[in-house]
Amino acid sequence: MSDKFEKNLRDHLHHEAEEIREFPRQLRGRIREGITPRARPRMAPQLALAGALVLVAFAVLVARNPQVIIKDVPSAIKQILQPSPTPTPQPFTCADRSGGTSGLAAQLTAIRTAHHAETPGFDRIVFDFSDGIPSYDLTRQVTSAFVKDASGQPVTLDGSAGIKLVFRNASVQGVADDQKPRLTAVREIAQLGNFEGVLSYGVGLSSSQCVRVLELTGPSRLVVDVTTSASASTSPAPTPLPTTPSATDLTPFACQDLAGGSSNGPAMRLTQVRVAHQAAGYDRIVFEFAAPAGVTPYLPTYTVSRQASAKFVKDPSGQDVTLRGSSGLRIALHGASGADSYTGSRDITPGLPVLQELEQLGDFEAVLSWGAGLGRPSCIRTLELSNPTRLVVDIQTP
Repeated sequence: MSDKFEKNLRDHLHHEAEEIREFPRQLRGRIREGITPRARPRMAPQLALAGALVLVAFAVLVARNPQVIIKDVPSAIKQILQPSPTPTPQPFTCADRSGGTSGLAAQLTAIRTAHHAETPGFDRIVFDFSDGIPSYDLTRQVTSAFVKDASGQPVTLDGSAGIKLVFRNASVQGVADDQKPRLTAVREIAQLGNFEGVLSYGVGLSSSQCVRVLELTGPSRLVVDVTTSASASTSPAPTPLPTTPSATDLTPFACQDLAGGSSNGPAMRLTQVRVAHQAAGYDRIVFEFAAPAGVTPYLPTYTVSRQASAKFVKDPSGQDVTLRGSSGLRIALHGASGADSYTGSRDITPGLPVLQELEQLGDFEAVLSWGAGLGRPSCIRTLELSNPTRLVVDIQTP
């Protein structure tokens, strides 16, 4: 130990002993005696003893007179130590609900159910989402009968009343289409549709009940509580609802040419073309559009013309082209173009039950045309959808 270090340590201990006037005089004397320089061999133990005496004296002082050291506990520390009050739960309401984030695209990853016995008792449904909660509508209804979207097939769930949940801009991954928890109130949960970004579920209830909806984060969850208490459901039953899907107005198939749309401004931009077979008995073609900047989206005027062969003429070259199949459809959209917006294939050969090939025939002067080669003459129907803007052409299969 150097002389300089010893001197600094002695000065520091002496200063601390003099500053704490509450030390008994005899104890301060013992500390000063321990600090006094001695022969080097004994200096280190003396300084250690003096330091220990200071610490012991300080501890005794705190025990006898805590107000000398700690006069008050800051209010901020008190707030941290005190438990947070339990939040008041939201009441159950016998009304429809809407919420979520408009325009947000999210994926449903799980549906969980459980009964909660605390007063008032309720059954809980939890919808887990991966990227936030999309916009949704919850609608109560007096029966457990629903209509599937977009097939139009009726389905009746377990129970005597129901709830319909519609999520927009939503997809689903790894979730069973039908669950039957058979709880006190919640009897069955079934997917009603997963159509063009609109995901819908029906909930079969044992009776008409009030609900509570919670939007939670970390992870993103939509919680639907359905009361099982009779006293909480004394309000009138919900107004009977139409049984047609809210997302689409399905029309019957027709064995004739079809037309629709509107002419509202600058040409709409084709962004996607999709094809798929639907188990309800039809092949589907979807043309999706986006509006130019500053333009309100609209569906361009269109015609869907049936023909007895799969031979077409390209526009404007006049070249003949024969598609796969024995009959066809010509789909022409006036006020649309994909020249600068569509990057997908312009010759699609999906090999579906009826739709064999789909090829672009022309994109000239805001007139966009496609030809569909069919394996057999078929009846058709069209659907005009929004958010995003889409023309859907369904081709009936055997």
